[in-house]
Amino acid sequence: MKEEKIPPFSKKKSAFSEVTSLIKDFFTFTSSTIGIDIGEGYIKIVQFQKTRKGYTINDYRIRAIPFKVKDNQREKEKFIKEFIAEFISQSRIKTSLGRIAIRGSGIFIFSLLMPLLPEKDLRGAIGIELKKRLPYQIDFANVHFDYIITERLVGETSQVFVTCIAVDNKVLDKYLGFLKGFGLRPEVINADADALGSLVEFIGEGQYVGVLDMGARDSCLNFYKKGTLQFAREIPIGGEHITEGILKAIASLGGNPSFEDAENFKRHCGIPMREEAYIDFYTDFGALKGNQITTAVRPSLERLITEVSRTVNFYIRAYKLEQLDILYITGGASRTRNIDKILSTNLKNLPIKRIDKLEPLKVVKSWFVTDVFRHELGIEEAVSHLAVAFGLCLHKGGKINIIPPREKMEQKALFLMFLTRTVFPFILFLTLGFYAFFYGKYLLYKIIIARLQGQAQKIAPITKEIESYLSVKKIYEERESLLKKAIGEQPLWWGILKELSNITPKEIVLYSLEIKPTSYSTKTLTITGEAIAKVTNLDLVIAEFTLNLNGSPFFRKANLVSTERDVSSSLPRAKFKITCELVY
Repeated sequence: MKEEKIPPFSKKKSAFSEVTSLIKDFFTFTSSTIGIDIGEGYIKIVQFQKTRKGYTINDYRIRAIPFKVKDNQREKEKFIKEFIAEFISQSRIKTSLGRIAIRGSGIFIFSLLMPLLPEKDLRGAIGIELKKRLPYQIDFANVHFDYIITERLVGETSQVFVTCIAVDNKVLDKYLGFLKGFGLRPEVINADADALGSLVEFIGEGQYVGVLDMGARDSCLNFYKKGTLQFAREIPIGGEHITEGILKAIASLGGNPSFEDAENFKRHCGIPMREEAYIDFYTDFGALKGNQITTAVRPSLERLITEVSRTVNFYIRAYKLEQLDILYITGGASRTRNIDKILSTNLKNLPIKRIDKLEPLKVVKSWFVTDVFRHELGIEEAVSHLAVAFGLCLHKGGKINIIPPREKMEQKALFLMFLTRTVFPFILFLTLGFYAFFYGKYLLYKIIIARLQGQAQKIAPITKEIESYLSVKKIYEERESLLKKAIGEQPLWWGILKELSNITPKEIVLYSLEIKPTSYSTKTLTITGEAIAKVTNLDLVIAEFTLNLNGSPFFRKANLVSTERDVSSSLPRAKFKITCELVY
């Protein structure tokens, strides 16, 4: 494979840069994250940006690990670091947040049935159970684990299903150092099985879902309930086993074919179906019949199908399900032509789909920037490889985050140190600035007040004369008002009201009294009320009230202006209006 020129290894970011990125991501509505998934055959890395409207993929890279470095651990690690350094240096949006998926030796996923206990006691009980299940050569004191409750069984004996991920601290430290080596702040470290749950939850098709992640040397069969990992099993059959079978078939033609030749054949021709048994498939070493290829890969396929069927049946029985809603296949080996059809044919009554053919990926395509993704075909081919990396960057990257507490404490301590060294002096500077500003205002106002006091002393005699004039004027106006009241005619209000209460019949209710002047010395009183009579005539009652007004020394010229009978009332009722002049 032709090697590309790699830029120099990126320098490690300073603590200040890490904290600055942390604050920026905390106080802004967008954050950028790099997700890394290192498999046996490919390195996958994506850069997601979370916005108010969703997620945007800014960049992604997939690179096959050359065959010549696969078996050389030192050269392999060097190749991986150079590739990731190249991606980070060329990415357009800089970020210090890194997420990585872990797999392989030192990582253990258990599905446990535990009694329902308080959180602290449950963690201790899980620890005891892990000691029984972990390999004897692993010291439990050097193991970090976390768990999530996936289902509660309420009955006579309350129990819970728990998914637990345990990692050897040496492996965890290796991945932490790996991220920090690129200047990335570890945000999420998770097993690929749990990370895929975020993608399953995003797809949102079916409640109980299985995902077969077909890797190079092994496959992982994971089961989820609404995106939460319930059960995971590793199947020791991967894409390289199929490639080895194809290599044997090609070698039967003669020559010396390489593993890469078989891999290219698998990628382009795949596995023939039954109807393709007698079709010729051409290689650089000759033509192969379809049944020759099928015969060569049959042992690996039969073992894979058997293990998948057994695992699915076990999961259905253990969790008491009727059936699995859907089984997705993903991973680099899932790109093999016809692999989905072969699984569907042998695993009957189980709907199987490739993740790169799902409807939600139309949403994913809309994220892509045109100058980054020029061909939709390219991303559809890449999605099978990028499924775990996508799951890492979506939401929280899974339900479990196995970053150790000490690392979280270090990040918090780094943040507090930054606040102490940077924010406190900044606040002190602002405080001194405000003090200087207000002290300057104080001096300015003090000068203005002194000037105003001097001017007030100059006009003090004039001010006293004005105050004396205003007080005399006020006294004069008060006496003038009293004199006018004494000279003019005023009604005896208390007498008028008392008189009305005496002359008003009990059948009459007064609503309002309105006084209006009709001339300089005459005022008219308008009386509005209602007459209610049980036996007597309404007109007689109103007439009696009118006569009483005319006979009173307080009123004269009482006239009935209008009456209005209430026809809908069960009792005789009538509203009236009477006007009269007031006598002073």
